[in-house]
Amino acid sequence: MKSNRLAPLIRLLTQDTVLGELLVPAINALDYSRAHFAIFRAISMGDFITLGVLRHLKGTQSLRALVQELAHEVDEVEHPPMARSTWGDALGSRPRLNVLRDVRDSLLSAVARSCPDRLSGIDGLGTRAVYAMDGSYQKESAHYARKTPAEGGEDNDKGHCLLSFYDVRMGCVADVAVETRSRHEIPIMKDYDKTGGALTQVKGALWVVDRAFIDAQFWDAKKRKLGVTMITRMKSNLSIDSNEHREVAKRGCNEGVVSDQQITLKSSGEFWRLIRYRSRRGGEVEFLSNDMVLEPGVIAFAYARRWDEEKAFDVWKNDWSMGKAWGKSQISITNQVMLAVITQLLLALFLAKHDCGGDADKKSLDKQAQREGGTDGGTDRAKWTQEIYRHTSRLSRQVLRFFRYCYAKRASSWLYEHQLRPLLMRYL
Repeated sequence: MKSNRLAPLIRLLTQDTVLGELLVPAINALDYSRAHFAIFRAISMGDFITLGVLRHLKGTQSLRALVQELAHEVDEVEHPPMARSTWGDALGSRPRLNVLRDVRDSLLSAVARSCPDRLSGIDGLGTRAVYAMDGSYQKESAHYARKTPAEGGEDNDKGHCLLSFYDVRMGCVADVAVETRSRHEIPIMKDYDKTGGALTQVKGALWVVDRAFIDAQFWDAKKRKLGVTMITRMKSNLSIDSNEHREVAKRGCNEGVVSDQQITLKSSGEFWRLIRYRSRRGGEVEFLSNDMVLEPGVIAFAYARRWDEEKAFDVWKNDWSMGKAWGKSQISITNQVMLAVITQLLLALFLAKHDCGGDADKKSLDKQAQREGGTDGGTDRAKWTQEIYRHTSRLSRQVLRFFRYCYAKRASSWLYEHQLRPLLMRYL
């Protein structure tokens, strides 16, 4: 591939454009990467990130489709801007993955400084890190020759497992573990816990997880060593050895709490809690936690906040090109996922920069107000949490369409005011 084929296209895509402005924090973060850039000769890291972010924004499943779209959209590009083999080699590069992780870390710090804390002011949480996990499955690349255990291999018949780790305070996916073998999510989580920089190693963190991640001995060990605690839904088949009633304080945050019990599980030698909660519409839910300090109503709220964040995963799973692997190696898939993490962080920073954070919530707030006054009893959320839900995490598809269709337009305050802001404020 001639190196000058790609340069004109990148210049046209990023010079004074919406995409160019969106990418600025990532390109600036490259200056602080610890990797040696001389090894990236065929395609620079800046160009690699640019094309990866654009592919996610456009939701393009295949590189060939993206190349054809760009060749048609940009008249000045005479030849296909990049061979598939060049992108494939870049996608399978472990050194590039290290650079993407450096960029991801820099962007996470920027989001923490610039975007609202979605758990600010919650009684008892303080500044504790709060994370959630979510597992999803991705179809293999067309070049991937799957061989399941039934066929004598190790591949998962559901596809590649992507175990996403979500920062609830920021409303963003912060890390992802990729597994191509047929394994349960708990062993994947434990393997991730042994890697450098794993979020499960953050001291004092609170984890809000699905019932699939109940492993009492694992969470007991995390609590003893790092002060890490967890919250989940109770499983009907968990065996309880003993229980003792705990007094529920008469505080606003405990609205809806029916009971709070201290229990011991047969699978654990430590104390746990079983909290029964009744929603505003009369439904009852049981929560299991090894956090003995938080108010029971806060524990119920934290899990409800995790449900709310599931909407953010809709974008992650369905609107970006995450449904199918871009390559066949685990490194290629991890690079693809890291580019998706970088894309969502860039969008969060872009909206914060243009003061769109409040407007981005207006549609969800309008819906919330309608539900609160509805004849069906409104939402299940406790009244004391209403202000907390002012900051949502999910971007609507029509907002994503702005970036999908306007990425090559000239960046201007007029464009954002007249085309982006209306999309954030109401459905068109």
